[in-house]
Amino acid sequence: MTAQPLLIALVSVQFFVHALVWAMTARMARRWRAAEGHFTLFWLLLALGLMLFVPPLESGSAPRNLADLLILAASMCEHRGLALHWGRRLPLRPYALGLATAAGVIAASFLMDNGHGLRVAVVCLGCAAMMLASVSLMWRLGRAATPIFAPVAAAGYSLLGAALLVRGVQALLVGSTTKISIDAPGHANIPLAILVLFVGGLLNLVHIRLVLGRVLHRLGQQAKTDELTGALNRRGLLQRLEDEHANALQGKSGYALMMVDVDHFKAINDQHGHARGDQVLQAVSASLRAALRSDDLVGRWGGEEFCVLLPRTQLHDAEPLAQRVATRVAASNAGVRVTVSIGVSEFGPADQDLQAVIRRADDALYRAKETGRNRVVLAA
Repeated sequence: MTAQPLLIALVSVQFFVHALVWAMTARMARRWRAAEGHFTLFWLLLALGLMLFVPPLESGSAPRNLADLLILAASMCEHRGLALHWGRRLPLRPYALGLATAAGVIAASFLMDNGHGLRVAVVCLGCAAMMLASVSLMWRLGRAATPIFAPVAAAGYSLLGAALLVRGVQALLVGSTTKISIDAPGHANIPLAILVLFVGGLLNLVHIRLVLGRVLHRLGQQAKTDELTGALNRRGLLQRLEDEHANALQGKSGYALMMVDVDHFKAINDQHGHARGDQVLQAVSASLRAALRSDDLVGRWGGEEFCVLLPRTQLHDAEPLAQRVATRVAASNAGVRVTVSIGVSEFGPADQDLQAVIRRADDALYRAKETGRNRVVLAA
């Protein structure tokens, strides 16, 4: 095997390894139709396409034409995988139409004088278009989430896209009798293969960074979320409370707090069992989120007690919200009659410590329970 086909084979083997790793990742995540599955298909199709260039076959032969289409299909899978990563589910029809058009141009190229160059140009220009479309995705959708990484990755994609554009134009300008393909000598094929090998590693790092970042974000969210109710847990809510309190101390808008406790929860557990008690907590959490505004934050403070952060809210505005919460919970269908007692406090200029605001809400909640439950009490 000469040096150039050997280099292509090494690149192909590297891409097969990437495909295997992403296949395991997709299986563990059970997300074959999401970004992980598309990245698996990208590396597999790319490796298969390049491997068809290793045997000494004629340019224009059926395996070579299939290789061109596989490489183009791979670039489409990669582009759609990136879109799925950022929550954009692009339709499959445009990709299928583009692939069918490329197949038609390749078939028609056999009737043209410069058919060999046209076949190479189709795959190069088609892949370049997908690369540059991926650059656009990264710039529009990825910059906010990864302000440093996205521009660097976009630069790598732009480099390969520009190289493929130049290669496609070059293929169109060769003589009509010249047979060219990526395993043929000359026409800058070896530098292009080296560039593909280098940028291929970069592309894999891009995929790893994007998916790993999403996994870490998901784990971070899980660490702040109560598993039973889906509300923030105490740690997650405390972080947001501390941020809101710091902003209030700097002279920005204040906030109010609601402490919400399920009335007679022990009796519900004793009479109906812990499974029904869990359902009651889930129903109360859902009622809280349904009754409040989109910016309000609900957290499970512990046991049957919830804490609600009301940003940019004063005590007189928080009272009707608390009344609406109490009404919504009482009307919920939890299988048993459920009511809540609520204590409400607000940030004051003298509150240097967050705990002072929390204590006043707790004291108000205590008075609500002492005076008959199923009511709202405002802190002094």
